[in-house]
Amino acid sequence: MADFLYKGVVDWFLDQMSQEAIAPGDKMPSLRALSKQLGLSLNTVIHGYDLLSEDGWIESRPKSGYFVCHRSETKPALLLAGDVLQELANDGTKPAWACLAHRAALVDQSDVFLSPSGRLDESHAPVLGKGHLAVREAVSGYLKELGIKTHASQLWLGHSPLAMFTQSVQTLTQQGDSVLVLTPCDPRITTTLQSLGRQVITLKAGERGVDLDLAIRCLRDESIRLIVLPGQFAFPAGQLISNLSLRRWLAIIEETKLPVIEWDLCSHLAYRAGSVMTYKSLDSSDHIVYIGGVESKGAGRSASWCLPGRHQALLDGAFLAADMSLSDVQQAALSDALQSNSKRSLTKRARDVWANSERIKAHLETRLGEQVSFAASKGGMSLWMYLSTPLPVSSITALLASSRHAIVPGSLLSQEADAHHWLAINVTLDDVEPLANALAEHLAIGKKTQPEEEIVLQDKAVAKDEVVEPIEPDQSATHEDSVAAVESDLATTETSEPPPLKSEPTSLKKEDKTSRNATTEPLYNPMLDLINHDFG
Repeated sequence: MADFLYKGVVDWFLDQMSQEAIAPGDKMPSLRALSKQLGLSLNTVIHGYDLLSEDGWIESRPKSGYFVCHRSETKPALLLAGDVLQELANDGTKPAWACLAHRAALVDQSDVFLSPSGRLDESHAPVLGKGHLAVREAVSGYLKELGIKTHASQLWLGHSPLAMFTQSVQTLTQQGDSVLVLTPCDPRITTTLQSLGRQVITLKAGERGVDLDLAIRCLRDESIRLIVLPGQFAFPAGQLISNLSLRRWLAIIEETKLPVIEWDLCSHLAYRAGSVMTYKSLDSSDHIVYIGGVESKGAGRSASWCLPGRHQALLDGAFLAADMSLSDVQQAALSDALQSNSKRSLTKRARDVWANSERIKAHLETRLGEQVSFAASKGGMSLWMYLSTPLPVSSITALLASSRHAIVPGSLLSQEADAHHWLAINVTLDDVEPLANALAEHLAIGKKTQPEEEIVLQDKAVAKDEVVEPIEPDQSATHEDSVAAVESDLATTETSEPPPLKSEPTSLKKEDKTSRNATTEPLYNPMLDLINHDFG
């Protein structure tokens, strides 16, 4: 009887989902409210919520309650670590101009976040130097929650994290120096390095980091002068790097004595509870220049901070000369956002972004079906979406013309061969419907027109409930050979005894599902991952 009552909570939830009364990203009723509504004991409702959490339907967020998750029906896209180093062509400022057009898709789309809460007629004059001590102490307290031990006197505040990054690169390296960057990452990192005349060498990271052996060989064989490490959630899909892998990186940095810049603008956007481990939090020797901040769409609503570490003597002069100071109003807005009990706090914004990302995933998957799949999201500003069929140049150009604020092409974030299959989707969008419609239209346009003979054969196959696999353009077989093969399959089907009519659709659905789930990617072995990524 008790088991039946527990399942009653699950049945109520599934019924609400079927009626679309509850959607991904929505907040669940409180335990006491649902207990009163269903006439069940509090313990019974608690156990029912536990069952829903175990099955991935809902998620508990500390001090916030339970929220509905999106359960994908398609196989997630795999993001594997690269096995080769990519040396980017030095195109000067051209990539930087291309990336500048996509800035809106890389920041928070909110018009109110980090907006001044006070009167606008207050002093707008920038505070020369680092910023007010009280604001720097607030930032220092926020960083301590991430495990970064710092003092307010070591912090620099500014209006642009990219300006801090540019000044750091120019101070720590010279034109022509080689810089190692982990990708996929914020494209402003690689394009800025290229525009400054640095030689960029990229190393692709997977869901659990990079191949550390390959990184060590690169540092040994190449004349690397700087390492750029995107924070764990600065990647499009976010990633969770194990403590062992982080410590291994710090051991590598200690051995090479190279300067390192950590680009970490999304620590507050973790999709799971708990503090976020950063490279800087383990940096006891201060080799890492830590750059963080918050960027918003509105003008003058961005703020950044930097810990120069052992390079403070060099960077202090560069930052002071760059004049990146925040005004009094901007500093007040930043200090307010760092307070956990504020209406515009980073914590509250993180919950809103997480809920919105669940809604966006559910909407895009419903609209586009199996044409898209998502890499597992753990945090950050973007969803990393894989297109089964890459868009042609004409379609991607038209798509960017209408949705440049919402997406970033994968070719800007990664240099791998399959980069044109990927898109980074901004998860702070208020309305994803225009993007979903545009993607549906262009994915349909992007499909190749089939020859007339193939269409006829497929019509015959559909009449017999057969599945005809599309012809891949890179196969060596000719079109005539493929048509002959399909005709042979049809002939075999006609001569064989058909199964009973009622059981045929069920078996075909199972075959379709098996075909869709088939993949050429290697199976994930956690022991090999531990060996490769944690111990090298």
